[in-house]
Amino acid sequence: MKITNTVVPKRAILDLVGANCTSCSIAIEHLGRKMDGVEEIVVDRATSTIQLEYNGNREVLQKLCDFVARLGYEARIRSTD
Repeated sequence: MKITNTVVPKRAILDLVGANCTSCSIAIEHLGRKMDGVEEIVVDRATSTIQLEYNGNREVLQKLCDFVARLGYEARIRSTD
């Protein structure tokens, strides 16, 4: 029997400050998907949040917050699974 190391994605919600336009959301989603460890990312402008599935490594969340800051906005970790 072969045992595989499958990673069960974790979920996180980040509060997003300052990114209110469609192009901001699209940029965060597009570039966020290219980050190692990010499985899926959705920016919800109505709730000012970033919802994502990631590999469980909390460094991924910090890198995403740093990335958002470089774009001129702020992201803070609200909750994780």
